[in-house]
Amino acid sequence: GLDPHARAYTLVTSRGCPGGCTFCIKHVSYGTSVRIRSPENVLAELKLLWELGLRNVHMYTDLFTVHREQVMGICEGMIREGLKFKWTCNSRVDFVDPEMLRAMRRAGCWMISWGIESASDEILRHVHKGIDQGKIARGLQWSKEAGIMNWGFFILGLPGETEETIAQTIAFSKKLPLDLALFHIAVPYPGTPFWFEALEQAWLRVERWEDFDMYSST
Repeated sequence: GLDPHARAYTLVTSRGCPGGCTFCIKHVSYGTSVRIRSPENVLAELKLLWELGLRNVHMYTDLFTVHREQVMGICEGMIREGLKFKWTCNSRVDFVDPEMLRAMRRAGCWMISWGIESASDEILRHVHKGIDQGKIARGLQWSKEAGIMNWGFFILGLPGETEETIAQTIAFSKKLPLDLALFHIAVPYPGTPFWFEALEQAWLRVERWEDFDMYSST
């Protein structure tokens, strides 16, 4: 893991995500467009960081594994150049495979954060997440087998949520090969499909941007 006293750096390898999650603020900013840096460009920055004495990096992206060839190129380059960083990133369970995860581990990745959201396949379909319980379990198991720690992100309160589905999500999180779990409260950020749905259903009690946080949004 990461030394809590070590200096760390955030590195942007790409911007954008092709996913259609209705709650994501990307619908307001860039839609489904994706911009990717070349592996050579990323490696040049990593070499500079290494020369500056940094050894810990967080790949700060909307979806680090959005482009498989780029990820493999970065990992192979880090191994080839002896850039033995310890690094973290985010991903989706439907944008990984065992070979990629093993390459990421060899290149120094020690933890991935995953957007899981809910145990209810019905809720996941409603918010256009594009995954289900089977894909979630498979992706996290691949990561675990590669030797990478898993951090699961969940959202409580998405459309269709009940006390029963909340309990199912909590129980599901305990069964998954997770090392950490973080539970967020659903927020219909203005301009997202989720926000328009909340407007149509008269779920909103606030209008100002300042009120759209996890404490007062709905």
